Amino acid sequence: TFRSYPYKKKKLTFWVSLNAVDWLWLGTMNASGSVAVDRHFSVNAEARVNPWTFNSDDPSKQMQDRRQTYSAGFRWWPWYVYSGWWAGLSAQYEEYSRGGIVSRSTEEGDACGAVLAGGYSLMLHRNLNFEFGAAFWTGRTDYTTYACPKCGRITSSGTKWFILPSSVMASLVWVF
Repeated sequence: TFRSYPYKKKKLTFWVSLNAVDWLWLGTMNASGSVAVDRHFSVNAEARVNPWTFNSDDPSKQMQDRRQTYSAGFRWWPWYVYSGWWAGLSAQYEEYSRGGIVSRSTEEGDACGAVLAGGYSLMLHRNLNFEFGAAFWTGRTDYTTYACPKCGRITSSGTKWFILPSSVMASLVWVF
């Protein structure tokens, strides 16, 4: 067999992964982990951090997508955990400051909500998977918008509801 599954082994099975797409998006550091709790379910947690500001010496060219994002949830695997298709649901919190990428305006705030995700985990080796997928989240943010990254002139603030892409995944997964 390719791999013995947790419900047969009576052993705790878990994985850790790194998402290459996040690393390519302005150097967002990330890690996630999961524990199999049943033949078809796993619980997972993820953290993403991006502390970088680019071109900070030139306010007309400054850009950033600084954030710290934390999420926890579960995945349902129709076949077996850590192999094949999966669908997931999680709660997510993010503190962010982004601007200068599409326009000069910058938005800062705190957002929280629910994430719906789906994807596929391809087994490459007994302990190595390649996983790809996408996630969308909806929730509420308390925000402040500034005219530019450094000027400090507030153009709006308040609370708003949103539906946004949360992540695109292309991850290497190590299964223990």
